[in-house]
Amino acid sequence: MLIPVREPFSFRHTLRFVLSPPLLLNGRQFDPLLDHLVEHEYRRVADLAGQPILYGVKEERVKGRTTLRVRILAGPEGPEVREKLRSLVEQQFSAALDLAPFHALARHDGVLSRLTAHFSGMRVPQSPSIFETLVCAILEQQINLSFAHQVKKALIEACGSHLEFEGRRYHAFPEPAALAIATPAQLRRLQISGPKARYIIGISRAVLDGSLDLEGLRRLDAAAADARLRTYPGVGPWTAQYVGLRALGHLDSLPAADVGLQKAVQRFYGLRKLPAPRRIEQIARAWAGWRSYATFYLWLTYWEDREWNQRLAEEIRNSRRKAKP
Repeated sequence: MLIPVREPFSFRHTLRFVLSPPLLLNGRQFDPLLDHLVEHEYRRVADLAGQPILYGVKEERVKGRTTLRVRILAGPEGPEVREKLRSLVEQQFSAALDLAPFHALARHDGVLSRLTAHFSGMRVPQSPSIFETLVCAILEQQINLSFAHQVKKALIEACGSHLEFEGRRYHAFPEPAALAIATPAQLRRLQISGPKARYIIGISRAVLDGSLDLEGLRRLDAAAADARLRTYPGVGPWTAQYVGLRALGHLDSLPAADVGLQKAVQRFYGLRKLPAPRRIEQIARAWAGWRSYATFYLWLTYWEDREWNQRLAEEIRNSRRKAKP
């Protein structure tokens, strides 16, 4: 099937965040966990109509328009599955989103104007699963990228299913039912802390018994969805905002307590010290309506090398000096 995408759109920039974490300073790279790029085709396992399927997405130009070609690689097919897959990919790549208002806002910001030019067409990649995003956000709380990757890999391999295609194994994130029956001791063996294990098991059970309707969050406005998520143990402001940004399509989420965001703001906005969340919120007033995108463009600078970041910071500093009366 073919899905048209609203321009400007960059398949490469949109996928960069999900394909692997940024390189560490020691040059270490991470193996893909759930998201793969094989021969220019993005591949992922998702649960559709109650069954796992492996799907692929490629970027093509059709009659002068950017289009996503989507195919089912493994698993059941049929009209219901195909319709659900179309909806999933449209949502995952924000295919219909008009970025013009964000670009208009960014033109008035010396940092964002440069980032939108460099990462032109990047959409905040939406996770196929709200549950997965919520669990991963809990796992990532207050640990480094390397350890977070290790723990997620262990959880996926221990509790998730997989599909085979052309000699490759593609893993799926564990379903709520698989984590609901786990014990804290079992998750502890995967190096998940005791409190996080209890949070994940509790949320999985709440999803199963219907007391937590994650898909229903899409029908709420951003503030109500955020408040609903925060009623569950283990879900604080950062986690709720991250889920809003990465899985619910909220355009104005601001994870102000995120250290990565704070460091990027300090570097590019020329601050002498690491800004506190309240300072981030003050700066972000200029991004109102598009704070998710401003955050994400700043985050994506970590996927560029140190020299690129240094050059951009110096270019912005020089521009500020010239602008001074």
